[in-house]
Amino acid sequence: MQVIQRAVLALAVVSLAGCERSTPVQPERALSPTMSADKMGGKPEIDPTYANGKTVYMIGPHVIPGARETMPNAYAHAEELYLLVYPAGTNGDPITLNSGYQPQCNPCFHPGLPPTFVYHDHVITGAPGMGNNGTAGAYKAPWKIILLVYNPAYVNAAGFTPIKSEADIDAAEEAGNVFLPMFPGPNHYEFDTGNLLICPTVSSHA
Repeated sequence: MQVIQRAVLALAVVSLAGCERSTPVQPERALSPTMSADKMGGKPEIDPTYANGKTVYMIGPHVIPGARETMPNAYAHAEELYLLVYPAGTNGDPITLNSGYQPQCNPCFHPGLPPTFVYHDHVITGAPGMGNNGTAGAYKAPWKIILLVYNPAYVNAAGFTPIKSEADIDAAEEAGNVFLPMFPGPNHYEFDTGNLLICPTVSSHA
């Protein structure tokens, strides 16, 4: 847990670029917070993301570091994009849990993301066609990036199923055994990175 806490401190002082990544990047070659996949000679890849129990796809063209302080009004009205982290080490090899599940990012070396967090799922609050925030095209609202870390005992159970919606995150926090309560603030399960991500949903073939 100390390794994860140190990584959280590192995350607090670097830019987390969310769902933008390049193909494939090893830990020792992880992109710096100021480098995009385009600058590396490729385009950002599309990341699978859970929304209301379904899989949608997102692409991250733009991140705004420190938006909580520099754009407080926009930040206050932004929806949450959760990174649900699997505490699986940092060697860069794909993992398979005892249940047979593999994380959506297995791993993803997002620019600015400490290696401790590279195994994770994405969960957003909605997508096109899922209610008032849905649109006929890409859902382009800014997302505030929130970090949660799974409890190893929970994810290593043979019957593990991943959290796939904001409602399930709320229920898991209420249960108290799903995530590690390791962050300061009123919600000890969630770490608010303070960054905004403009990350529209797209076709899986975009």
